Amino acid sequence: MSSSGTTTRLQLSLSGKDLKNLSGLFEMSDPFAVVTFRGSNQDNKPEIIGRTDVVFNNLNPNWSTIVFLDGYKFGVPFYIDVGVFDFDAKAAGTTEKKLQKNDAHTNLNIVCDSSSHALLRKGQFPHRVMGTALFEVGEILGSRGNVGSKSLQTGGAIYAHIERCREDGEKGKFCFQLRAFKLKNVGSLGMISCPFFELLRKVERPTGATWVKVYQSNVVRRELQPIWNESTLDLEAICNGDLNRAMKIVIWDHRRSGKHKHMGEFETTVQGLLNAREPVPQGSDVISFTVSKQDNGKPIGRCEVMKAAILGGNNNNKSSSNNNHSRKSSSSSSTSPKKNSKRNSSTVQVTERMSSASISSPVAAAPANIPQPRPAFIDYLTGGCQISLAVAIDFTASNGDPRVPGTPHYFHNTGDKQWNDYEKAIFAVGSILAKYDSDNKFPVWGFGAKYNDKVRHCFQCGTEVEVEGVQGIMDAYRGVFRTPLRMSFPTRFTEVINTAAGYAQHEQEAAREEDHLSYTILLILTAGNVEDVQATKNRLIAASKEPLSVVILGIGDADFSGMEFLDSFDAEIESGRDITKFVQFNDYKSYTALTEAVLDEIPDQLVDYFYERGVMPGQDEGFNQDEVEIQAPDDDERTFTFLG
Repeated sequence: MSSSGTTTRLQLSLSGKDLKNLSGLFEMSDPFAVVTFRGSNQDNKPEIIGRTDVVFNNLNPNWSTIVFLDGYKFGVPFYIDVGVFDFDAKAAGTTEKKLQKNDAHTNLNIVCDSSSHALLRKGQFPHRVMGTALFEVGEILGSRGNVGSKSLQTGGAIYAHIERCREDGEKGKFCFQLRAFKLKNVGSLGMISCPFFELLRKVERPTGATWVKVYQSNVVRRELQPIWNESTLDLEAICNGDLNRAMKIVIWDHRRSGKHKHMGEFETTVQGLLNAREPVPQGSDVISFTVSKQDNGKPIGRCEVMKAAILGGNNNNKSSSNNNHSRKSSSSSSTSPKKNSKRNSSTVQVTERMSSASISSPVAAAPANIPQPRPAFIDYLTGGCQISLAVAIDFTASNGDPRVPGTPHYFHNTGDKQWNDYEKAIFAVGSILAKYDSDNKFPVWGFGAKYNDKVRHCFQCGTEVEVEGVQGIMDAYRGVFRTPLRMSFPTRFTEVINTAAGYAQHEQEAAREEDHLSYTILLILTAGNVEDVQATKNRLIAASKEPLSVVILGIGDADFSGMEFLDSFDAEIESGRDITKFVQFNDYKSYTALTEAVLDEIPDQLVDYFYERGVMPGQDEGFNQDEVEIQAPDDDERTFTFLG
């Protein structure tokens, strides 16, 4: 059996909604966020791993800074804290007016300096606390749209959205500089506009395209032909390494109130900006991006690419792609009839906002005869694949008398605050997998008990076909001992495997109706060796054709050498897909080590199932803030200690 021990690098983007204003009656808060990492335990000492830019005078911030999360692995908890603060410019030795002359990247450096460990150690952290929120990354990935939301202690909510970093993406820095010509003045009371621009990347979702801000420029005051500062950005952060990913430049007239006035926009790609910067032959027209208004598409100006180059990364100092489809890769680029005196700069006309329906992806579809690259497990998760858990529990006589202390099913007194090994295993594995199942409902089956003198090798535990949450699994398990059962022999898995295969098929069909994918994990908890090895083999081979993995967890001190057959019949599986893993509970001293061992082969098994059938991951589902369930705020004590 192969093990998937790899970890994944993720991108975290943050936004807020209805935050509380902490700056007084005539001012408005300037929120920024700090992200800390707590690892596999939420009570670990936090480590600062990222900060966002400041969004001035805005209680609904959409931060442009992408925070990278390294080391995510399925089956291992990954906790992060997001703290939100009201930026104090005076304490940082500057003013809001000065900061607005900078781009978001420069302001981020100022935020880092004014929220440094040195200041924290001296107790001089100057910014007002708006609240913190603790998230578990697996829970975010298991949520619809890969977004988690939690209320802050002072009011409002924080939203955390996750996307996987492309392993094959372009690496390095993107250095660029833009200027605009003949923008339409939208200033109020005769004032000349103060333009700045935002760079947004396109995210394709089943409900339509959406745009996520990844950069904000400096403000150029009272100028309709602005030259913005040169910026150097991480390619992974702005386009996830995809040079042909649709991007949008949106130009705004800055308003101190935070309610900026739209001036115009155009769509392009990083590759399109690189191509627009190519030297233009003498006598040729200069490439122009048209800046237009969203409502009518009326041209209201042009934008020039003064500098554009990729520094470092896969290929150093590239100013354009080696592909020959250069200038056509920008989906909204057009050729200007006017000549530009600068032959080594290029321009783009700016129009007033294009409707999202008119946006077409600049990425050409791969030819049909070229096989799709093998996706990663995380691609299926972020594409909306639901992980379903089914639990089967051993009630055979191999467990011994459950009334005797030390036997696997023995229940400790309530005052002992102690669980037996079955309860510990249910909690450890169930707590991880429940986060990836959006409806949080699970079937629980038992096997090996005798009712009315008949041994039943698969029966429902609890009063419901599916119980709710890990606590529901616990309650269903304990409830079996309030029924007139007698523990019996033999130990057979065939019926629960067959039932789980049918359940997995049903879950897949239900998910397909909503254009989603579903994959089921059957967790068998047993205290003895299986009786009929060949029948079990045959049933597992048949079940390998379904979207199913089977994890068998040995409970107690029995000799489980009879389970070795699970590692020796790969060649008998016609599909070539091994779906089984055996783990002995007593071999692991912590929940984290146990769940990592139990679940480490699931990612490869899931990808094998879908990829071998030509089923590719769905698209990032996206989210509507009004439809996301907002969790209650964390304890106040954590709010003031999360920075350490």
